[in-house]
Amino acid sequence: MNSEPRDSKQTRHRAIRAFGDLCNETIRPEELAWIESLLCSDPGVQALYVDYMAMHASLHAESASLPQAGGELCLENAACIESATSQHPRAAKRIGADKISSLFSSFRANAFMLAASLTGIALLSSLLTYGLLSRSNSIDQIAARSDSSETSKRPAVATITGTHNCLWGGAAESLGYGSELVVGQQLELRRGLAELTFENGATVLLESPASFVVSAAHEVNLREGRLAVVVPQGSRSFRIHTRSLDVFDVGTEFGLLAKQSGATEVHVFNGLIKADVLDSSGRPLRRLELGASEAARVNAVSTTVYEFPANEAAFVRNMRPTFGPSDKLLAYESFDYPAGPLSAQNGGYGWAGPWFDIAADPSAAPNSNSVDPGSLTIKGLLPLGNRGVQTGQQNRIRRSLATSVGGVFDAAGLVENQDGVRAVGRDGNQIYLSFLQKVSKVNDEFYGVELHRGDGNANRVLSIGNGAEGTNYGATSIYNQYGLENFPSLGKENAEVNLFVIKISFGIDNLDVVEIYRNPSSLKDEKACQVTAVLKGNFAFDRISMSSFHGTKIHEVDEIRVGTHFLAVTGRWGGERGRLLPRITYHRKPMAESSRLAISLALAPGKVVPHYGQVKRLLIF
Repeated sequence: MNSEPRDSKQTRHRAIRAFGDLCNETIRPEELAWIESLLCSDPGVQALYVDYMAMHASLHAESASLPQAGGELCLENAACIESATSQHPRAAKRIGADKISSLFSSFRANAFMLAASLTGIALLSSLLTYGLLSRSNSIDQIAARSDSSETSKRPAVATITGTHNCLWGGAAESLGYGSELVVGQQLELRRGLAELTFENGATVLLESPASFVVSAAHEVNLREGRLAVVVPQGSRSFRIHTRSLDVFDVGTEFGLLAKQSGATEVHVFNGLIKADVLDSSGRPLRRLELGASEAARVNAVSTTVYEFPANEAAFVRNMRPTFGPSDKLLAYESFDYPAGPLSAQNGGYGWAGPWFDIAADPSAAPNSNSVDPGSLTIKGLLPLGNRGVQTGQQNRIRRSLATSVGGVFDAAGLVENQDGVRAVGRDGNQIYLSFLQKVSKVNDEFYGVELHRGDGNANRVLSIGNGAEGTNYGATSIYNQYGLENFPSLGKENAEVNLFVIKISFGIDNLDVVEIYRNPSSLKDEKACQVTAVLKGNFAFDRISMSSFHGTKIHEVDEIRVGTHFLAVTGRWGGERGRLLPRITYHRKPMAESSRLAISLALAPGKVVPHYGQVKRLLIF
C-alpha cells in the first residue's frame, strides 16, 4: 500500500500536468506562478522537474529514429507521445500520471538514450528554467504596464519629495523619490519614512507601517498608520479620512494615528482643526473642534471621544537630519512658535536673543508683528513650524545674531568690530543667507527683509523688497547711499512665495560684494544659478529685520537661514542633498537563490549596489 499522503500525490500529478503544459507552451499564468513557487521551495518537485525534463530531452533526441504509428496516438511509443503532444497540446492532459511515471522507469533503464541526451538535458533544463522566469517576468511586466497605463490616464496630484529607508509593498514597490502620485493610488509603506507634497502645498509625512490612499486632489484616506500633516492657510479644503474620523477645514499642523482596530487619534500642534466623528457605516455623529496642543482619541467600536493634551513627541514631524555649525549652518529660524505675537519669541539657534518690536502700527490690531499657522511653501520645500506675518503698516521687528565673543559667528571667524558693533563681516570671508518672502499686494509701498548694523533706519545695510528709497521692487541700501542711480532690480514683483539666496563676499577695506539669487534654478549647484542682482559697498551686519510701512499689504517671511556655504542654506530643500537619504530595498533573486534575500542600496534611480558586503559598509549614515 502506498503510504504517500494524498495531497502530496495530487501535487505531483498537478506538477506533471504543469510541466507538460509548460513544454507545450499552453501553461496558464496562475499555473506558472504556482509551479515557480514550488520549484523554489519543494525538493521533491525539483527532482520531478529534472526527471521530466530528462524525458523531454530524450524524446527530442530519439524522435527521428523511432517508428511512427500512422498518426495514431500510441502511449507505448515515446516518439508518438512527443509527436502527439506537439501537434495536439491538449492531448497531454489525457496521459495519466501513473502512465508517465512508468515511462520514467522505462527511460531510466535505457542507458544508451540517457547517455545520448545528458548534454541536452542540462542545456534544455537551463533554457526552460530561464524561459520559465522570463515568461513569469513578462507576465509581471505586462501587468505592470497595464497598471501603469491605467495610472497614466489619471492626473498627478502629489509627489514623493522625501524618503528615508523606504520599503514599499504591493503595487507601490516601484515608488521612490520624485514619483508622482495619482488619484486613487494606494501606498503600502512597510518600512521607513516618506514625505508627500500635494499640489495645493499640503505636506504629509508618513511613518511605516502604513496604508494610505490618495482619494482625490485634496483628499486622502489613512487606513492604518501614523502621519504628520502641514496644511498652508490657502489649502483649507484638504481632508483626511480614517474609519472613525473625518478631518477637514484645516490650515494648520497636526498628527493623525489610525489603528487597525479603527480607533483614531488626532493631535493638533498649531492652529485649529474641525473633524466629524463617524459611526461604523461612515456617517457623521458629532463635530469636534480642536486647537493648538489639544488632542482627541475616538474609539471606533463605541464611538466614544476622549480629549487630552497633544503629544508632539509621538510623531516624526520632519526628515531633517541633525545639523548646526558643523554643517556650515550658523543661524536658523523656522518660526516654530504658537500662533500669536512674534515679539519675545526665542526659538531656533544662532541668535543673541528674541525677536524685538522696533515699531508696531498703533492703528492696527494687536500683534501686527505676529506668528501665523502654517509655513510658506515652494515646490519641494519641507515646511517646518509656522511663519512670520506683518499686518500693520508702520511695523519693524528684528532679531540679533550671536556675534558675541565665543558665539557661533565668532567661533567661525566671521566677526569684526565696525562702528562699535560686533558685526558679521570679517575681510576675506563669505556668508550666505536664505529666506522665503511673500506679499499680498504688489507695488503697495515699502516692505522688506533687511540686514542692519545696529538699530535705526540709517543703519540698514541691505533691503530685499519694494519701495525702499523711492525705488520699486529690488535691493537697496541706505547705509551705502544706494538710490535710483544705483538700484539693482529683482525682476517683476509678484504676490507669490519667493525664495532668496544672498551671498556676501567681504572684501579688503570693506569693499564687499553682494550677489542675490531670486528663486535659484538649483538648490544644490550654485554655479547653475543665475545672479539676479549685484551690489557693492560695506555690508557687515549683526541683525535681521522684517519691515512694512504704508499701503495695505500683508508681508510674510519664513525659513531664515544664515551659513557659510550655498548648500548650508539650501541643501535640505527640494530634490537635493540632505532631503533624499539612501533607501533600502529588498529584491528576491532568481530560482536557484530564491531562498535568500539580497539587500541592495538604491542610491539613485537605475543605480543599485547588489552585493551585501558593499551595502553593509554603506548603511552607516
